[in-house]
Amino acid sequence: MASLAMGLPAEAAAPAADTAALSIPGIVGDSPLREGAVSGFLLILFSELGDKTFFIALLLALKQPKGLVFTGTFGALAIMTVISVLLGQVLHQVDELVPENAAGLPYDDLLAAALLLYFGIKTLLDAKDADEAAEEEKEEAQDVVDGLKTTGQDALRLILTTFTLVFAAEWGDKSFLATIALAAASSPLGVTAGAVAGHGVATGLAVAGGGLLSRYFSERVLQYVGGSLFLVFAAATLADLFTKV
Repeated sequence: MASLAMGLPAEAAAPAADTAALSIPGIVGDSPLREGAVSGFLLILFSELGDKTFFIALLLALKQPKGLVFTGTFGALAIMTVISVLLGQVLHQVDELVPENAAGLPYDDLLAAALLLYFGIKTLLDAKDADEAAEEEKEEAQDVVDGLKTTGQDALRLILTTFTLVFAAEWGDKSFLATIALAAASSPLGVTAGAVAGHGVATGLAVAGGGLLSRYFSERVLQYVGGSLFLVFAAATLADLFTKV
């Protein structure tokens, strides 16, 4: 009745109802920009807390000016995010050239959902040993920081040294690959904004008081939350995908 009153066929009103039923602000059924920003922020934040780059920033900030350490670390992570998003968009463009499958589903979205699902399951399975793994990450970061000769460096050199160190440590990391997956299936601008903001918050926490944070927040709990978020956004990617078909 409502569809006839609006001058629309009944079948045209059904998809809108389905989409509305699945609508969760920032998660599914929302604008790609907002979904990308929310998923990028949450996944990066919970992936980076307790990561090697987190501990590198923490340890450097104990000996060096915090502002310079933040600038070098955040700069490396922001540029890494842009690279990840660009790779995700390359994957998206390649998908446009590949013949459609029988279901008419885009391969890049399916791959993105599969990667998020994999990271979610792996993160949850690894969570039971997360506290021990975090200690190993911290020891590795300590070895890297101890190997640096930062004493007496000027501000620019310290920033560049930190930038290079963090960039090398982050390349190919879980958050790097997750950002590629998100950017292939969602708004690149939204993913970039959300992921950069997530890196900014995580880096700020590491530089400002990472030791205190790690004392009161269990790495195991962070892993469980992060793994659950990966699964949520994998499901959201599939939900958005099927509502568009």
